[in-house]
Amino acid sequence: MGIKIAFPVEGEELQIVTRTGRAPYFAIYNFENGEFQFLELRENGHAKEHHDHGEGAHQEPHTQEEIEHHRHHLRKANLGECKYIVVRALGPNMRDALAREGVTPIKISKKDGERVPDLFPKLRQILQEKGEE
Repeated sequence: MGIKIAFPVEGEELQIVTRTGRAPYFAIYNFENGEFQFLELRENGHAKEHHDHGEGAHQEPHTQEEIEHHRHHLRKANLGECKYIVVRALGPNMRDALAREGVTPIKISKKDGERVPDLFPKLRQILQEKGEE
């Protein structure tokens, strides 16, 4: 059966987005027997809703209301079915919203790769250390 993993991406090119909440899409993969299989792209309604803020510093207050706002968008993207989400950066509201949905972040850095497939060797190692096959 495997496990599902989400990646915050720009689009079909599978370019990783640093700010998880700003990613236009989440690429969903299945990981089983040490292999990654692309399943689908899911739209991130939070990014679409906040598109007009631009790419500058955007920090919502860390409140229950903001956490639930992020959680609403995670549910719309059905990310709760993913066991993990691979991230470069994660604000406190998104971190808490993911925790409430039962999704565990796996932090990677830019040097690990720019596109989702670039991350597979590092991610495979991390997942195997966590006992995921």
